[in-house]
Parts: sequence; C-alpha cells; structure tokens
Amino acid sequence: MRRAMIALMGTAAGTILLVGAKAGFSSPSDQAMQPAAGEPKPGAVPSGSVAAPPQPGASAAPGSAAPGTIATTTAAAPGKTTAPGQPKPTTAAPKPPRTTMKDGTFKGNAVYVDYGNVELSIVVSGGKITDIKVLDSPSDHSRSVQINNSALPKLKSEALAAQSADIDSVSGATYTSSGYKLSLQSAIDRAYQA
Repeated sequence: MRRAMIALMGTAAGTILLVGAKAGFSSPSDQAMQPAAGEPKPGAVPSGSVAAPPQPGASAAPGSAAPGTIATTTAAAPGKTTAPGQPKPTTAAPKPPRTTMKDGTFKGNAVYVDYGNVELSIVVSGGKITDIKVLDSPSDHSRSVQINNSALPKLKSEALAAQSADIDSVSGATYTSSGYKLSLQSAIDRAYQA
C-alpha cells in the first residue's frame, strides 16, 4: 500500500513538473537564479532592438514590456486600422462573378479529337445563347463529313435548348460530340468572364 502511494505521488509530481515546464511556469528555485539588479538577463533583448514575442503562458499588461526587455511602440498613421505586420485592407471589393452571359460572339477552344479538330463560336443575346457556329470539324474523310452532317445539327439543337454544354452525345459521333461539348463549354466560360 505504501509503495503504491509513493508511486502515485511520484507520478503526480512528475506530471505537474512536465505541465509546468511545457506551460512556461517557473518554480521558486528558478526565481532564485535571477540575475542581480543591473546585470543583463539571459535572453534579454539588446538596447535598440525590438522585444521578442512573449513566451507561452506569460502575460503582460497592454503597453508594458517584460522586465529586462525593451518595448517598442509603433504609432498608427492617421486612417490606418491594421496592426503592424498585418496585410493592408484593399480599398476596392473584388468583382462578383457574372450570373449571366455577356452579349456578343465568343469563340471556344479548338479541341482535337480523333479524325480532326472541333471548334465553335457562340452568339449571346439577352444573356442567352442564340446561335452556335461550327468553325472547324473533322473533314479529312468522307465518313467524318457524313457523320458530322448528321450529328452537328442535333448537337446545336440540344445545346440551344439546354443553354449549356451539358448535353447528350450523338450515337455514332462520340468523338465529335465530346469535342463539341468541350469547345462549347470554353465559349460559354468566356461569355461569363467577359
């Protein structure tokens, strides 16, 4: 019983010392090791230097410095509200993103797909897509021309109805459909960013 009690007290004392060391508390024996008056304190900031930041657990009244350190103050310039070292506030608020497309003609990216490029432009009027023009499509092979003659009008019709690039692919024209959607989305993005 006595051994258990001694072990428990030893553990408690060790825990208190560790917590105290971690928190920056000092014991009476630490205070006895303080330098005499007039001697520089170990770790003190030399004359003319900025005081070091306070240690965890230490507190000081506003505008006061710890003993042995030199406090420096910075007078705030008229109209300034930020603390030293803080970023200055911007004077202009950032532009909010557009919620509608700007009127005009916007060219999409040229997107390479198997058999060639797909490139579109859109015409926006009243914040809506009113026309989609195909600037380039796969045309090196007669089969590509045949597929595109069938698929491109269907893709245009779907895109105008959806007012977005979130449209279904045309069966048998998978490559052209994917390029069409990517080029259309880049044109729509430009219309919103304009």
